[in-house]
Amino acid sequence: MKKLKLQQIRIYEVYYILVMLGYFLTMFTTQMHPGVFAAVLLLCIAVELLCRKQIKVNTTIDYLVVLYLLYNLLSVIWLKASGLPVIIYVEEFSNSMLPIVFYMVGRTVSVEIDRFYKWLLAGIFSFSIVGLIMYITAPQIFLDYLMRMQFISLADASTMRIRMTSLIGSTSFGYLTVCGMLISAWFLAKEKKRTVGFILFFMNGVFAFLSNQRSAMVAAIIVFAYVNFLIFFVLKMIQKKYLFWEVGGIAVAFCGLSVVYFDAILKVYHRLVSLPGAIGQRSEQWVVAVNTLYSNWLGNGLGANGHKALGYEGTHVIADGGLVKLFCEEGAIGFSIFLFILLIIFSKCGGYLKDCYVEIGIISITILQSIGSNMLSFQLTTPIFWFAVGRCAYLLAMQRQEYAKQEKKIEQKL
Repeated sequence: MKKLKLQQIRIYEVYYILVMLGYFLTMFTTQMHPGVFAAVLLLCIAVELLCRKQIKVNTTIDYLVVLYLLYNLLSVIWLKASGLPVIIYVEEFSNSMLPIVFYMVGRTVSVEIDRFYKWLLAGIFSFSIVGLIMYITAPQIFLDYLMRMQFISLADASTMRIRMTSLIGSTSFGYLTVCGMLISAWFLAKEKKRTVGFILFFMNGVFAFLSNQRSAMVAAIIVFAYVNFLIFFVLKMIQKKYLFWEVGGIAVAFCGLSVVYFDAILKVYHRLVSLPGAIGQRSEQWVVAVNTLYSNWLGNGLGANGHKALGYEGTHVIADGGLVKLFCEEGAIGFSIFLFILLIIFSKCGGYLKDCYVEIGIISITILQSIGSNMLSFQLTTPIFWFAVGRCAYLLAMQRQEYAKQEKKIEQKL
């Protein structure tokens, strides 16, 4: 494989590596603001796409995404009308709307998808390795950093080791590692890269469980079943004998862990069985939020129900529940646009699952984890979701072009 020249590297390819460096520097100086740094990177990516003429709006999904973005831009009007300051909107827009630039990355980067996924895995893996080192060594500067970022309640090692937070918090870290499992499956399906794919797939799965996030653990289990079912039975990309090796390896690892550290098995079990109760507790919060809508059709405005609105009079912050938060802020109109985008993708991409099983998986686990977490409001999680949407839109556009060519050939013969 030819070595990449420095000038050939795109900003969107190394986005996660650069953001990881931003968070790392934040440990050593309070002058570094990773959220602002990530927002600047996203703006640079938008400029880069414009300069390279990679902004395309010519399909139904493209127009719906643009409409969705415009609707959220306009939502500042009713957010202001409800008495909330514009700064809430600006901060939320930076977190949840700026990452939509990755939709255009997905629409145009598909010819270099292998390369993009390599960089993306490198970024996710960098968070994992740095997080693991910090998790094991627990330096005081790291504990103070987590305390300052409000990821832990006490700056001591025992509190920190309840869950692996890496540099970004356990919620975002758990989500990224599950996405890492799906992206690893892209290489797992390629014969020459199968060994590396298997290793990365399982390593990301282990990191997902180390995050101790219930949604991440459930998503990891679902992704494991989803990928194995597709690769071995539906798409038949890999011989079934490898499945027996995989199951045998997992059985040996499980038995070994049970002997060496059975408390870990119990910890995961208790976290998983507590999931239904957690949803039941949060549902009360969701009902209150929906009943306090400024407008059922327009919503409360972007950011009105997010953490940025905490402390302002008249707000109802949804701490956990990204889909309900989305509905409360965007109302029936904005939420319907969002759902319509997903409906088109799920209804039309099913026939091309061999080409987009990774992206369909990413979109699905994002929606799944958004039931109890605000996955669509983080600069670290939202870009991958919108990239997957853009990639699916690209594949549908290519299939439409191919269909048009076939129709033209038939007409010429007639």
